[in-house]
Amino acid sequence: MDDEYGYRQQLEQEILKLTEPAGPYQDGVVIVKKESDDKPDEPDEEVQKEIEKIKESHLIVAALIATVTFTAAFTLPGGVIQDEGTAILSKKAAFQAFVITDAIAMVLSLSAVFAHFLMSMITKWISTETYEFLMLCGAYSTMIAMGAMVIAFVTGTYAVLTTSLWLAILTTFIGLSFFLFMFLLFKKVCSD
Repeated sequence: MDDEYGYRQQLEQEILKLTEPAGPYQDGVVIVKKESDDKPDEPDEEVQKEIEKIKESHLIVAALIATVTFTAAFTLPGGVIQDEGTAILSKKAAFQAFVITDAIAMVLSLSAVFAHFLMSMITKWISTETYEFLMLCGAYSTMIAMGAMVIAFVTGTYAVLTTSLWLAILTTFIGLSFFLFMFLLFKKVCSD
């Protein structure tokens, strides 16, 4: 019995020594948590429904931009030379800028569609960080694609309207006001 009591006291003293601060640890004992077999806490159902709604709206916008930019590439501003199948305005800088920004908008919107498609395919197997990364990639790609689509619109209309310079400049100004509006919107959102 005495051996058991002495052993117990010795064990308690060793435990007390372990709880004293040692080194950089403020509380003395470093507690190592065992990894649980359970999955990490998942967001509640209401949050998941909201995320799904956001994901669906991003997907619709990205798909719409991809559709519009794809169509714009084949219905070129100014038309095509029927015998050759080449664009009439292909030598103009504004038309060339239209083609480049239209291609950028299409590639970025398709990248966003792919990111959302990937999220829906592998949702069960990816981590929350990867899911958020894909969501942000899709959102940023869509936003940049919107900007590229606006520039494609402006350069396309400018290329077609060069015979009426005042109308071309006015249309360009109206189209580029999108970026001013977005700047003011972001400024307001970030200041709140």
